[in-house]
Amino acid sequence: MNPLRIAICFLRAVGLLLIALGLVHLVATPHIPALLEGSPSAVYRRAVGPVLLNHVLVGILLFPLGYTTWLAAAKWGEAWARRVLVVNTIVVFVLPISVIVLMRQPSYYTAPLFLSGVSLVAIISVLMMAATFALLRIKAASRPR
Repeated sequence: MNPLRIAICFLRAVGLLLIALGLVHLVATPHIPALLEGSPSAVYRRAVGPVLLNHVLVGILLFPLGYTTWLAAAKWGEAWARRVLVVNTIVVFVLPISVIVLMRQPSYYTAPLFLSGVSLVAIISVLMMAATFALLRIKAASRPR
């Protein structure tokens, strides 16, 4: 298999994995109120709605992120597709950094759904970065000098 086909396959897989991550996010949403139950009641009442909303919105927004990545991988030779892939790669690269910076409690890393999500984010960001850079290098190498 040539590097071009491998990179396109990686990006298509990344698109599907982003959609799967969105599903994991939505499946985990009903478990959030139980995680907040140990909070004082005033904190629980103020936090549960925004936390649920945030979790659902992120889950939903992962669907178009995955779809546009999958779609742009098929059309990588077109300028719009390369721009979409670069922007999506930057967004996906920020995801694991956000997890590391914001999720500092060791207890978070014992929840199976959280670990599934973190694992998907790590795999997705590595695959996407490698594939996008490979496609950009292939495109640069094919330009006449």
